[in-house]
Amino acid sequence: MDTFVIALALGVLALFAHVIKGLTGFGPAIVFVSIGSLIYDPIEVIVLAALLDIIGGGYLSYLNPEFFKNKRYWVPIGSLMVLGAIIGSWTLSVVPAAVFEYLLGAAIVVISLWFLFGDADPDEGADGSQGIRTLDGMVGAFSGFCGGFTGMGGPPLIVYLGAKFKKDLFRAVIVPIFLMAAVARFSTYGYLGMVDTDALWLYVFPPIGVVFGNNIGDRLFEHVEQKWFTVLIGIVLLLSGLRLILN
Repeated sequence: MDTFVIALALGVLALFAHVIKGLTGFGPAIVFVSIGSLIYDPIEVIVLAALLDIIGGGYLSYLNPEFFKNKRYWVPIGSLMVLGAIIGSWTLSVVPAAVFEYLLGAAIVVISLWFLFGDADPDEGADGSQGIRTLDGMVGAFSGFCGGFTGMGGPPLIVYLGAKFKKDLFRAVIVPIFLMAAVARFSTYGYLGMVDTDALWLYVFPPIGVVFGNNIGDRLFEHVEQKWFTVLIGIVLLLSGLRLILN
C-alpha cells in the first residue's frame, strides 16, 4: 500500500481514536495501535501513537487550562510515570512483549468487568489537592512502564484513578500525566532510532485527525453523566485488555 494512502487511513483512524481521548482523557492507543498495526508496521505505529498523544494531550490541555491545577498531585505521578515509560520503551527495544501483554490484558479484562457491572462509583470527596501517597507513585511508575512497553498508555493508572476521582477531576489529572509520559516515550523512541523520519505523510495526516477528534470529544464530555462515564471507562479498558490478549 502506498505511504500516502496509509498515512491518510491513519489520519482518519487518529480522528476516531482521539474522540475517545477528548471525551475520557485517555484511550486513543486502543483504537489507533490495534487497528493501525494491521495496515502498517506495529512498532512504528506505537512510536507514532506516542507523538499523537503529545499533540492530543497538549491540545486538550490548551482547550482546558484548568488541567494544570492540582500540580502537587499530578506532577509527582507524571514524573514517576516518565521514569517508567523510559524503562518500558527501552525494554520494548530489546525484549518481546508477548507474555507480559497477555498477563496484563487478562488482569485488565477482569477489572473492566468490575467497572461495567460492579460498584465502581468514585469517591465524591476526593479533590486531588493532596500530595501523592506511596501507592499513587507505584501505580504511576508501573503504568509508565506499561505504556512504554505496550503502547497502551498505562491502563493501571486509568483503573486506579477511575475508581478514585469523579469524571471532571479524573480527566483533568490524567491528561497532563499522560502528556508527560508521552513526551518521555517519544523522546526515548527517538533516542533509540525507532522514529521513521522518511515517511513524511505519517506526520501530517494523523496529527490533523488528532485535533479534530479532540475537539469533538471535548464537546461531548459535558453531556456524559458520571454513571455512563464509568461505563465508558470499563468498555475502553475491556477493549484494551482484549487487544493485549489477542495481539
